[in-house]
Amino acid sequence: MPNLGGILTEKLCSELGTNLIETTIGGSITTGALMCGNNSGIIVSSHITTSEKEKIISKVDLPVKEIPGPINAIGNVVLANDHGAYVHKSLTDEAISIVEEVLDVPAIRSNIAGIPTVGTAAVVTNNGMLCPPMTTDAEIEQLQTHFNVPAYIGSINYGGPLIGSGLVANIRGYVSGEDTTGPELGRIEETLGFLD
Repeated sequence: MPNLGGILTEKLCSELGTNLIETTIGGSITTGALMCGNNSGIIVSSHITTSEKEKIISKVDLPVKEIPGPINAIGNVVLANDHGAYVHKSLTDEAISIVEEVLDVPAIRSNIAGIPTVGTAAVVTNNGMLCPPMTTDAEIEQLQTHFNVPAYIGSINYGGPLIGSGLVANIRGYVSGEDTTGPELGRIEETLGFLD
């Protein structure tokens, strides 16, 4: 019997057009919640071990740096593409400096639709941004300017408002939760630039 995890991982990599780095961060398998990156670099939880960091560095030609402080779910509290980053309001000045240095983008302390965990609230690529339903028109305008992409509201997994909790995307493809409806998939594809 084939390894189901291997088949799922293979499909995920195929859909996103990327290679697999099989690792943990601080011993945790929830790596998406503990790291964030773009084409300039990767920021990770300060709980990452030396061997975990070395494994990532050996697979990518990018700087990898830890974010100091008590907040360690970096993927949940930083949202970034190659043009900008939004960060949780509680991140320290030192942490924000590292975000800006490693990702090579300006960072703004903010929330999205009142949600402080901006990486959970929305998903952004270099082609578009999907935001939670309660995002205001003024926020959409600010997000579009800061991230330099069109931004729209939507949901995932049959009405779920926390887009980043059920959608992984890059400029090549996306993967969403299995309960995501047809209209939701249409909005994802339109927003992130997968429709001609």
